[in-house]
Amino acid sequence: METLLTVIHVGVALFMILVVLIQGGHSGGVGAAFGGGSSSGLLGATGATTLLGKLTYAAAGVFMVTSISLSMIQGKSGDVGLGKKLQDKAAAAASPSPAAAPESAAAPSASPSPATSQPPAAAPPVTKP
Repeated sequence: METLLTVIHVGVALFMILVVLIQGGHSGGVGAAFGGGSSSGLLGATGATTLLGKLTYAAAGVFMVTSISLSMIQGKSGDVGLGKKLQDKAAAAASPSPAAAPESAAAPSASPSPATSQPPAAAPPVTKP
C-alpha cells in the first residue's frame, strides 16, 4: 500500500510540475510555445486557463491527500528515530548488566596514590656561562 501511494505521489508531483509550467503567466510562459495563446486552439485563451486551473487544483488535492497518508503510514510503521534511541539508552543506564556489577565491586578505590599526590620535582635552573 505504501509503495502504491509513493508511486501515485511522485506521479502527481511530476504532473503538477508539468501543468504549472504549461500555464501561461503574464508573459505567456511555456504554454505560449505550444500554442496556448491562440483562441482557436483546443485549449483556447480562456479554455486553457479553466482546464489547466482545474487540473492544478485536482493534482494539488491528490498531492495533499497522498502526503498526509504517507506521513500517517510512516508514523505508524514503528518507533525508530531519536526518541527510540534515547529510550533504549535510558533503559540501559537504569539497569546495569549482571556482568558489570562484580567488575565494579572489584575495582580499586578512588583514593590517590602517594606518588601522584606529590607535585613533580622542579628542574634546576639553567645558567648561561
